[in-house]
Amino acid sequence: MFKNLIHLGFPNNCVGCSNALVQNEKFICSSCFFFLPKGELKIDKTSESSQILVDSPYFFGASHLFNFDKNGKTQHLLHELKYKSNTKLGVYLGELIGSDFQPFLKEIDYIVPVPLHPKKLYQRGYNQSEILANGISNIILKPVNTDNLTRIKNTETQTKKSKKARIENVKSAFSIMDTTIFENKNILLIDDVMTTGSTLVECMREIGKSKGVQIKVLALARAIV
Repeated sequence: MFKNLIHLGFPNNCVGCSNALVQNEKFICSSCFFFLPKGELKIDKTSESSQILVDSPYFFGASHLFNFDKNGKTQHLLHELKYKSNTKLGVYLGELIGSDFQPFLKEIDYIVPVPLHPKKLYQRGYNQSEILANGISNIILKPVNTDNLTRIKNTETQTKKSKKARIENVKSAFSIMDTTIFENKNILLIDDVMTTGSTLVECMREIGKSKGVQIKVLALARAIV
């Protein structure tokens, strides 16, 4: 009872609507969670997410947990994670991704988040894709690898850029350190938002230099442009 009184006095608020959470709710209230626009619950080359990515021998499908709704609940979640340092929310969202897609991830060897450039990582203090990857790792019990795929070009933000400009912006932005680490491995590549797919395509191109590698892609949200 005392615990309940504390909860009433100092409520945790939903990141979607700011209403107080009730017992057993974490970060997102049941109402907001119900109305979050869900993505496709499958990872293969026929998915909506796969259609915006370049097909290749090492690409084995993509998907996303939520559809991005501008000025809506999904955008609130992403802003909390990306700009308000709510890393605990990020881990929770990663665990949601891992739980929903677990049946499709049994063969994964490494979870690889899209890397930030060291300068941007220093400024922000964390990589939001790595936070999501950590949450997924909690569920599927596979290691997160942040050392082998690196970002060597400090690119401008992709926001408001055209598809052509996005492709140019991230061209040669990534590098793989040791191709033998991912050789004959199943990789799960993680990003926070998938828009045109240009960043993910560049990441896959580098990872694809590893012989026999297979790559699946998951994003927290997909934005349609």
